[in-house]
Amino acid sequence: MKLRLNRYTAEELKEMLPFLAAANGAAAAVLAVIGVLTGFDWRVFSGLAAGDVLMLANFVIIGFTAEKAVKCRDFRKARSVCGISYGLRYAGMFAVLAALTSFGVIQPLAAVIPLFFPKIWYTFFYVRKHGKDEEA
Repeated sequence: MKLRLNRYTAEELKEMLPFLAAANGAAAAVLAVIGVLTGFDWRVFSGLAAGDVLMLANFVIIGFTAEKAVKCRDFRKARSVCGISYGLRYAGMFAVLAALTSFGVIQPLAAVIPLFFPKIWYTFFYVRKHGKDEEA
């Protein structure tokens, strides 16, 4: 089976990228100010970068999972696919973050921050979209 990003996931990611870049820049700026005030630690910025990679990987894996679940003919099989993917994604993210933290490569709190960016974007996107629908 060839893994290719489906059209819908690619479109969502393309639409979300400007917000993700702005949110990441804002987080980096806030962390830089905190670093200036409390003492610079390079692991904060490597944690932010690791969080970005994990966030994007998580989003792409969710897209693959959704596509596979939609193609399932049986509801129970689709639910099983989603449940297994959910468990494996979070176990994998925990393992990667734990390994990078134990080797002293990242600051874990900084790595977790980008994982919330898609949730924030979707919240504001749908609120904004719903507001436009109300006005029409």
